[in-house]
Amino acid sequence: MLKKTIGMGGFTLAEVLITLGIIGVVAAMTMPTLINSTQGAQYKTAFKKSLTVLSQAVVMNIALNDYDLSQVVAGTNTAAESTGTDGSTTPATTLGGAQSLYDLFSNRLNIVRTAAGSDFNAEAGNANQWLIVSDTDASDRTTYKGNHCKTGCANNYPGLTVSGTWDDDATIIMMNDGISFIFDNTQSTCQQSDTGIGVASDSYCFGFIDVNGQKAPNRVVQCDGAGGANAQGRPDGSDDFTCTVSNPTDIYPIAMYNQSVIPASAAARAVLYNK
Repeated sequence: MLKKTIGMGGFTLAEVLITLGIIGVVAAMTMPTLINSTQGAQYKTAFKKSLTVLSQAVVMNIALNDYDLSQVVAGTNTAAESTGTDGSTTPATTLGGAQSLYDLFSNRLNIVRTAAGSDFNAEAGNANQWLIVSDTDASDRTTYKGNHCKTGCANNYPGLTVSGTWDDDATIIMMNDGISFIFDNTQSTCQQSDTGIGVASDSYCFGFIDVNGQKAPNRVVQCDGAGGANAQGRPDGSDDFTCTVSNPTDIYPIAMYNQSVIPASAAARAVLYNK
């Protein structure tokens, strides 16, 4: 005797398509956030690692060569290889200056290449190969410099403009883990004030860490909020700057003095201390 089965039918094609459509919409809404969160965590980890590596290089140099950042002297920046109108080639200049920033770090880091800011553009024939996409919170780091680089201090960040490239004469060292360190090798005497030894004012040196080198996004880290720090009415550059960073990016300003390498903007500090 045959029995009739009731209520055992499957989903209709329309129901399956609707379900798949809902899953697709949810995935489209959540995947960008998930990807950004994962990349942000990677950038943050790489930034912490970079600070540790650079700080360890300074400490090791003290042990082996008996000088720290406060005793570095002005060296020379690199200059890209050039070709004259007659076809002759002028090789890139050699970094010089015993006891310069470059000498200190190059002796202690695993460097795979040293270059000038113009080298990449010259090689690729593309002026935007290492484009700085965004630096809207520049006042954050420049005010920080003003607070820690007093009258007579010539120490500089490498030139950096929105939608621009690194200055031609910036010194760039690329490490074996893909991290790049960009700085002005003519900086000297990177020190903090100490009346006990007769140093009356701070004279920090400055640079940038790009945690993934030439790869995108090439954005300078900045605080959350449209328009950056000024629009939010916060005291740019002060040590008690209130700032949060939801999506860390790949370029971080740093300051160097004595035996320390530290974040040089509120946004960079927020990433380091997870604010």
